[in-house]
Amino acid sequence: MAKIGRNTPCPCGSGKKYKKCCLLLQKSATQPKSQPTKFIPVYTELDQLSNSVMDLIKQNKLDEAEAVSRQLLNEYPDQIDGFERLGQVYEARGENQTAADYYQKAADFAKTMPGFDQQSVENYLSKVKKMRKEKK
Repeated sequence: MAKIGRNTPCPCGSGKKYKKCCLLLQKSATQPKSQPTKFIPVYTELDQLSNSVMDLIKQNKLDEAEAVSRQLLNEYPDQIDGFERLGQVYEARGENQTAADYYQKAADFAKTMPGFDQQSVENYLSKVKKMRKEKK
């Protein structure tokens, strides 16, 4: 089984990064039973903004989701979240070519920044390919 990158979107489909979703559950499941640990989630403003985009998309508040995504790009230019979330917003709108452009930017970002593995890059590139095929 291939290793899932920490910054890869979680395979459970939540839209969150793996490190903020199921990785935490997996780590707690592998902890020895004799050493109970108390998990206290610590969410940064970046995490809250990024996750709020997913909530807004689910509520079909796409203009608000786009605005928050652009805020992510402006306030956190050293993070991939803005590109990824804009791709998701445009995908939700059915604007697949624009979504593909943002997924490509996310892939390019992941190629040049530490903390991203090849699987993360390939995940974004597969989204680019999918969006380019689904012309609307």
